[in-house]
Amino acid sequence: MKKNKITSSLGFKSWTYFVLFALSILLLLQFFQLILLEPFYLRTLKREIKTFTNNVSDIFFSDAEIKDKNYQLYSLTMNNNACVIVFDSNNSTTVSGFDALGNSGCAIYNNSVVNERFIDILENTEEDEIFLQGDFIELSDQEVMVYGKKVYIDDQIYYVISNVTLQSINIITKTIQNQFVLISLIVLSLSLLISVLFSNIVSRPIVKIKEEANKLTHGNYDLKFENTDINEVQELADTIDLAAKEISKVEEYRNELMANVSHDLKTPLTMIKAYAEMIKDISGDKKEKREEHLDIIINETDSLNNLVSDMLSLSKLQAKAVPAESVPFDLTEQLYNCYYRFEPLAAAEGVTIDFYCEPELIAMGDANKIEEVLNNFVSNALKHYGEDKIIILKGFYKNKEYIRVEVSDNGTGIDEDSLPYIWDRYYKTDKHYQRSKSGSGLGLAISRAILETYNCKYGVISKINEGSTFYFEIPTIDLDKVETLPMEKGSNDDE
Repeated sequence: MKKNKITSSLGFKSWTYFVLFALSILLLLQFFQLILLEPFYLRTLKREIKTFTNNVSDIFFSDAEIKDKNYQLYSLTMNNNACVIVFDSNNSTTVSGFDALGNSGCAIYNNSVVNERFIDILENTEEDEIFLQGDFIELSDQEVMVYGKKVYIDDQIYYVISNVTLQSINIITKTIQNQFVLISLIVLSLSLLISVLFSNIVSRPIVKIKEEANKLTHGNYDLKFENTDINEVQELADTIDLAAKEISKVEEYRNELMANVSHDLKTPLTMIKAYAEMIKDISGDKKEKREEHLDIIINETDSLNNLVSDMLSLSKLQAKAVPAESVPFDLTEQLYNCYYRFEPLAAAEGVTIDFYCEPELIAMGDANKIEEVLNNFVSNALKHYGEDKIIILKGFYKNKEYIRVEVSDNGTGIDEDSLPYIWDRYYKTDKHYQRSKSGSGLGLAISRAILETYNCKYGVISKINEGSTFYFEIPTIDLDKVETLPMEKGSNDDE
């Protein structure tokens, strides 16, 4: 199902969400103002009339002079728009009374006559206070709220009773509704305007980023993004720009890879064809020449087979198609085997291998695969030794958890920009590719795949004109927990 480009756009969705948010706020206000207004108003009025009555009680029964008390009570009554009486229950007499409402609003007494209904209610209740609400005024539908409390002074009981009028909730509600309509129109208008501006500010740089990113589909990796004040959008632009540069490097690397593989495949095939034709046309009857040409064909076939085998092995490792079984093995023995294997080859070129290895290096992994890594590292060092013609091979415990193996040379070194890519297949710091005289050119790539498979830390430390140190750190095991090590394949149990 095809989506509508307008309704699915970031700008439209931002605008829609902003407007919906504004509507939600307005509906919430409507709910609180109209539905919860009356209970909130009554609860507030109860709290106010109780506070007022308590203040009257405190002033009336204080030790102040009568003149001062009357003035304070009169001011308090006027300020609260209420009426109040203090009744002596023992003598059934009204001690004092103040009225700011008049006959139309005071329900507790009228024309100095106390409404005995409230006195009776207080006398007959076990509680110390009462709250009443209703139209208690004769010939009037004005609702009032009455609050009364008992005050105990020595052996006497006094009743302090007050009342306030209730404003018409309907009138308040209607007023708020009229205001709400006006406020809603203003809020919606502002929200529409702000949402349009906001969506434009957010969506415009993203649209431009999308337009630039579309260039990637046409193979154009030179992207230019405008700077923006929005951190997340700027980070998105920086990320896409970085990705474009990395894709450009990968594309360049892919082209180099295809050229290098084609070169390594074509060269032996060309030589095989050439020497096969020579045997056919020239050396067929000459045994010595024929065998020389056949040896070349065999060597080139072996080289081609090694290349294909290494490519297949690397593909399996990267695809996790090779099961990773970690068992304890003697890394010391592997290091010695590697040293003895390469020492004659190094000596033939006048190179010395300085070898240092701690005893009883027990590692966890696959002995054959780690041996392959060692061979690749030393073989690589033999191609890049320095003028001193020295290669250093070390194996030692880094700590209780890892064994570290290092292969160092004092050759030309690797520049810093190339270090992250030397583990890639066929990557060379010298871009003028030449076919390797030995090996497939995939040694470091295969080593990385093996080391990552067995959770080994690895890397290279290198400086230009000072040499390089390739290393890996492989997990070890507590020697006290090792009873016997697995025997090598093909070893004889009976000695």
